[in-house]
Amino acid sequence: MLLLAGLSIFFCSCKKETAAKAETVTIRDTVYVAVHDTTTIPALISDTTTTVIVLRHAEKESTGTDPNLDTDGILRAEELSHILGNIAVNAIYSTPFNRTRQTVQPLASAKGIPISEYATSKPYNQLVTEILTTNRGKVVVIVGHSNTVPEILKVLSNNAFSVNISESQYDNLFIVNLPDSLKPTITPLKYGKRTP
Repeated sequence: MLLLAGLSIFFCSCKKETAAKAETVTIRDTVYVAVHDTTTIPALISDTTTTVIVLRHAEKESTGTDPNLDTDGILRAEELSHILGNIAVNAIYSTPFNRTRQTVQPLASAKGIPISEYATSKPYNQLVTEILTTNRGKVVVIVGHSNTVPEILKVLSNNAFSVNISESQYDNLFIVNLPDSLKPTITPLKYGKRTP
C-alpha cells in the first residue's frame, strides 16, 4: 500500500481508473490517498528532471549498535522494491549501516545496481552536490535516518521544505523533482504498513 499526501497531486498525475480505486484516510488531521498499485510514483517522475527519492530506513531490531531490520522492516524493504518496480532507478545511496543497506538491498538486487555508501559525517550540501553532479537527469534513491532525511530534504529544496520524522515513523517517502531552471518540488508519500 502507498499513501500519497495531497489529493490534488493524485488526481492530476494519475490515470482516472487508478483514482477510482483510491480510498482516503486521515492521519493526524492530514488527508492521504491510499493507492494499491504501482502507477502513482511513475506519474510523479518526469523524464526531463533529476528525481531524488528520499526515505528513512525500515523498522530495525531493538538491540545492538548496528541493528538489522526486524520482520516488519524486511517486509517494508520488499514493499519499497515493489512500489519502485516500474521506475528506472539509476543509483542508490545508503549510509554504512545494516538497517539502511538492508532497506534498499531488495531494490538494488531487482535493478541490478550497486549500493553506494555515504558518510553521515559529510556535510549534506556536499553530499547532495556530489550525487547530483554524477546523476543529472536520472532517478536516485537515498536512504538515511530520522535525523538525516530532514537535513537532506532541506538541502535539496534550498531550505524551502522542512519535516520532522519521529523515531517511530518508517513509512515516509519523498519524491524530489529538480528541474534545471525551476524551483524543486517535493511530494511527501507514505508507503507500506502505517506507522505512528
